[in-house]
Parts: sequence; C-alpha cells; structure tokens
Amino acid sequence: MRAGGSTEAGAATRAELLASGRKLFAQRGFDGTSIRAITRDAGANLGAVTYHFGSKRELYSAVLEQGLSSVAARVRTAAAMEGSGLERMLGVVRAYFEHLQDHPDLPRLLLQEVAAGKEPPPVVLRIILGVKQTIVELHAQGIADGSVRASHPVLTALSVISQPIYLALVSPLLRTVGPVDLGDPRTREMTLEHISTFVRGGLSPRGETGG
Repeated sequence: MRAGGSTEAGAATRAELLASGRKLFAQRGFDGTSIRAITRDAGANLGAVTYHFGSKRELYSAVLEQGLSSVAARVRTAAAMEGSGLERMLGVVRAYFEHLQDHPDLPRLLLQEVAAGKEPPPVVLRIILGVKQTIVELHAQGIADGSVRASHPVLTALSVISQPIYLALVSPLLRTVGPVDLGDPRTREMTLEHISTFVRGGLSPRGETGG
C-alpha cells in the first residue's frame, strides 16, 4: 500500500494535484508555478508531487496529456462519422470548438511553453501528431471524393484547428472589444457557424460556402 493512506486516498490526492496543477499552470505558466503552490492548493503535503508524479515537469506532462487526450478522442469520433471529407472536417472544427469552449485553459497550458520556445513533452507530442494525422487523412479523403481542394495537408490541418484555438485564447478579450460573449449559447452557435463557413470556403474546391 502507498504511504499516506489507502489506494483510494492516493488516487484522490493525485486527482487533486492534477486539478491544481492545471489551474495554476494555466494561470502562471510552468516556470511561474511552484510545487509548494500546487500542493498548497491541492491540500497535499509538499512531497506529494514527487511521490505521485516524480517531478513538476512530469505533473505538467500528465496535466497536458489529460486535457489533450479528451479533445483527441472527440476529433477521432468526428472524423469517423458518415459524410464527405469536407463534412467530417467541419465536424472536427465543431469538436475542437466545443471542447475548447468548455476547457478554455487548454490552449494556454500548451501554448505558453510553445511561445517560450520549448518542445511539448513526448506524450503530448504524440497526441498532437495523432490529431494532425487524423486531419491529414480526412484531407486526402476529401480530395478523393471531390469535396476538398488539393492543398498542403499539414498547413490545412493547422488552418482547420487554428480558428477554434485562437477564439478560445482571446474569448476574455472578445467580451470587451466585441462585445462577443462566447459564454452565451446563441453567440457560441453563431460563432461556430461563422467558423464553419470560413473553413468551408477555404477548403471547398471552388470556395463554395453553401451546404
């Protein structure tokens, strides 16, 4: 049995550390977040991060893996639905948009390190590469069925996911300068339709925006 309590208590402490790490890393970045701050927020002893994860970097990696695995699963589900390559690509846009609106801290967690010139942890990189490959395959299928124009597959993948990621990042600012409140369900749906029209126009063979 692990020191400090039962297996259930250990799992609860680990979950609290993940939740506190996610909140503080998103607010302060990796370098600005101390182990002491994480354990204090989680109500755990100072050695808990080392005990459960090995290091602050491994906790950060686990936080990102937890967040990105769920969005990757939604992307795979959208990509596997019936329809043309373009229709499924738009499903991926919806999956990304909805997930990031529900979890707005996720882009900040990842992009803080990227902006600092650091490479994501290996497990995170594998998830990102998997999402990229899913979209690249959809792109190829769309070209084959005539619903998507031929273009650079990786740049297309980046263009598809950049819209929802950017909106998640700037949503607090949008409330001030828009004013566009993505917390309002009707505004969120209108914004999603706008993004979908934009992506459809960019991907369609002749720039069509109709259904």
